Amino acid sequence: MVVLKTCWSPFIWNPDVKSGSRCVAVYTIAASIVLMTFTIYMMCGGDSTQLYLPLFETDVRGSMQFWGAVFIIYFLLFISFSILMLVGIQRMLRGYILPWLVTMFIAILFQGLYGLWLLYGYYIYLAVVVPTIVNWMWMAYNFYCWLCVYSQYQIIYAMQTPNIELLYP
Repeated sequence: MVVLKTCWSPFIWNPDVKSGSRCVAVYTIAASIVLMTFTIYMMCGGDSTQLYLPLFETDVRGSMQFWGAVFIIYFLLFISFSILMLVGIQRMLRGYILPWLVTMFIAILFQGLYGLWLLYGYYIYLAVVVPTIVNWMWMAYNFYCWLCVYSQYQIIYAMQTPNIELLYP
C-alpha cells in the first residue's frame, strides 16, 4: 500500500510521487552542496562558534578536520545516491532508490538525535530551544521527502511483483 499519492510541501508540489521524487533528488543534491560548502568553510577556519552548529565543540586543527571529512564524504555519497535515484526512477529500478532511502534515514536519525543532544547537553541555555525546533522542523520536512520517495519505491515494487496464479486442473 502506497503511503503518499502526491508530493506536496511548502517547497515542492507535484501531482504524483514520481515527479515529486525527482524534485526531492534535486533538493538533496542542492542541500548537500550547500552543507558541503559550509563544512569546508568551517574546516578552513571559518566561524563555527555558534552553539547549534554540529562542529561547535571540535578543534579546528584536530577533530574538526576528521569529522568535516566524514561529513564531506557523506554528502558526496548523498549526491551520488541522488543521481542514482534519478536513474532508478527513470528506468523503474527500485534497487537504485534504496541507497538514497538508507542515507536519508541516517540523516533524519542524526537530526533527531542531534536535537536531543542540544537540548540535554546545553539545558541551561534557553537559546538552544529555537535552533532545536528549527532543526526538528527541517527533520520533519526531510521525513516527508523520505515518505515521498518511499511511496515511489512502493509503486515500483508493486509493478514489479509477479502476479502468480496457481491453477489446479
